[in-house]
Formats: sequence, C-alpha cells, structure tokens
Amino acid sequence: MAPAEALRRHQEPAGHGAAGPAVHGLTLHVVGRLTPPLASFVMPTIQAMCAVGMPQALVFIDDAYGRDQVATLPAAVRCMPVPDGDTAWARRASLSQGMQALTQREAIGAMHLYGLLPGLVALRLLRHGPLREVPVYFSPHSSRAQVRPTLVRAVAGRLVRLGLGRNARHAIVNLRLDEPQMADFNGLQVQVVECPVPQVFFDTPRQEAKRPLLIACNLEGQRSAVDGFLRIAVLLNDERLGISFNWVGPALPDAAAAIRAGGIGQYDAATDASRAQRMGAAWVYVAASDERGFPVRLAEAMAAGLPCVALDSEVHRSMITDDQTGYLCADLKQLLLRVGQLVDSPALRQRLGQAARREALERFSEAEFRRQLWRAIGSDAAVLPGADTLVDPRSDARVASPPWR
Repeated sequence: MAPAEALRRHQEPAGHGAAGPAVHGLTLHVVGRLTPPLASFVMPTIQAMCAVGMPQALVFIDDAYGRDQVATLPAAVRCMPVPDGDTAWARRASLSQGMQALTQREAIGAMHLYGLLPGLVALRLLRHGPLREVPVYFSPHSSRAQVRPTLVRAVAGRLVRLGLGRNARHAIVNLRLDEPQMADFNGLQVQVVECPVPQVFFDTPRQEAKRPLLIACNLEGQRSAVDGFLRIAVLLNDERLGISFNWVGPALPDAAAAIRAGGIGQYDAATDASRAQRMGAAWVYVAASDERGFPVRLAEAMAAGLPCVALDSEVHRSMITDDQTGYLCADLKQLLLRVGQLVDSPALRQRLGQAARREALERFSEAEFRRQLWRAIGSDAAVLPGADTLVDPRSDARVASPPWR
C-alpha cells in the first residue's frame, strides 16, 4: 500500500469518546519492522496515549506480523505501512517516503523513533524538513544494533547535536541497563519505561501441578533460546526426579523439532490468560538465555508469583535481585543446583515467588507503566499541551483498563 493511500484510509477523527487534552498535531511513531520485542513496548504506548485522546500515527515496515499487531489498534490511529526491502537502504527509503507523506499533510506535534533505522531516517528531516521545531524521542528498543552500542551511540549523538528537535532532548529506554549509555550525552534527558505486564498475571492464583514442572518461554521461539532449556531438561531427565518440562510460547520450526526430540511439552499459549494459567501451575521458571530486548516473559513469570532461576547476565541482573526475588546463576551447574533446591522446598518457592510478584507489581504493572510514560512525555508542553490539567493516570478511569494486548 502506498503511503498516500494509507494516509487517506486513516482520516477518522481521534477520540473514541475519550475526553483527552487538546493536542496540537499528531504524535508520530516510527518503527522499522514491528517485531515481537518492539511490539511489547510500542503497542501499550499507543494504547495508553489513545486512552487520553492523543492523536497519533504509526509508520512501520509492512509484513504479516506487523499487520496483525496494527489491526488491534483503535481506528483513530493513522497507520501507514510502507514496503519492505531486501536491504537496509531500501527499508530506509521506504520509511523516509512514509514520513515525508505524513509531514506534508499533517502537523506533527511530536516524534518517537524506535531503533537505529528510524533514527537514521529522521536525521534528514530534522535538519532540512518541517520537523525542526518538533520534540523528538529516541529509543534503541529491540534494535539489532543493541549488540553494536558504538553505532547506537553515534546515531544518538548525531540526533542530540541536531537538537532532537529544538524543544526537547529526550531518550526513552526500555531496559535499566541502557540508561547509563544514553545518559552520557550532555543535555539528553533519559527516562526508563519498562514494558507492562497485563493484570491477569497478577490475578491468576498459584495452583502448582502435582509433579515438579519447569517452564520456559520467550517472545520469538528461536532455536538458541530453546537449546538452553533443552540442556537443562536432558540433565534432569531422570525418572526418579519426576520432573516435567514445558515450553510455553511459540517455537520456530527447527526449535519445535528440538522440543519434540527432547521430550519437552510445548503449548503455544497465545493469550495472556492461557499463559498466566500455565505459569500458575509451574514450580519454577527457567531463563537459560536472554530475550531480545526487554525480557517480557520473565517479567510475566515474576508477576505470576513464579520463582525464577536465570543465568547471570546484564539483562537478568536488571530484573532479579539474587536470593531475594529469584536466583542468578554463574553457570549451568549452579542453575541445576538452584532448581533442585526449589523443587525440594515449597517454602522457598513461596518466599521467592511472593517477593518476585511484589517486585513486578512495583515495576511492571499497567498503572506503573502509565506513570513512567507520562513522566517521560507528559512534562513536555510541546507534546502534551495542557498536561498540567491531566489527573494522575493511576486514578484516571479513562486509562484504568486499556486494551493492552
């Protein structure tokens, strides 16, 4: 679909009955491919802003997963899919065309760039186009460039030198460990906004299975993530132990084959409620590898009150406090030891699980997500004119129960 045609199809007035602030111009969200890690942040952000009547537009690279996600958004959000390309240069050109089509037709009130590619695309518009006066937010969420921090820092530095718009110098990061990297730039305000966990995970009661049950999952189901859990299952596959193993979530074809070969149960659990129920029956959640981007499934397990055992990494260290809200393990041997301790002790499972749920409630609840989001964007008058008239989102009935997923 051409950008101009996509724009014409999404001219519905914003609102859906929400009595929000009078925002001058669209908040423009620009992403590359809308991957599962990225969607876990972008979609709740757009939904929360919709709930208070903020007009928005989304430019994204067109693919099947992105279309499925965008279909869940309110019609008031102007969605502009742009063609995919075989190369990063082709995708950059598509995003640039889509952004230019919007900026030529609409007054843009703010821009949020998710990832390295949108940041590169925006450089030209910020320097030469009509967006020089617009506050711009840069987020390296789930970008593959997170493994190339030098490149991310170079782009962020360039955006800062261009002013990130003359009215604001903001970065929004999704992981606590990313905050120090971005905070090094003079004049750049960095806010951490962690992904929300749906309320159903906090509400679903714990009803452990009769036999010991270990579970693992992630957003994408790639083979590398499954292999870590598979090694644990092989080492603990002793009839005398009586431990069962479940992978709860998607699995790519090669990963699914490895799951079957390893005797691990797989449950797609595509809905929040079904995933929460599976977690409620488990004894231990195992994070044997990092997720790409924010570890959404680990946060869900903590919210479900499930004791979590994770291999020690920067990402897991930002989520779990060792021996308080879970266990961080230096190697596979220590991880197996911690799993054994939890399987043998109901009291230990209860202590760590309850502590994990309290931590999740403080950090990952939907109310806390909205509080973090308003703190990141609500203080900028160019983004939220009249923001001082908004009530605290934690007590606002209009944003109490948005359709998060």
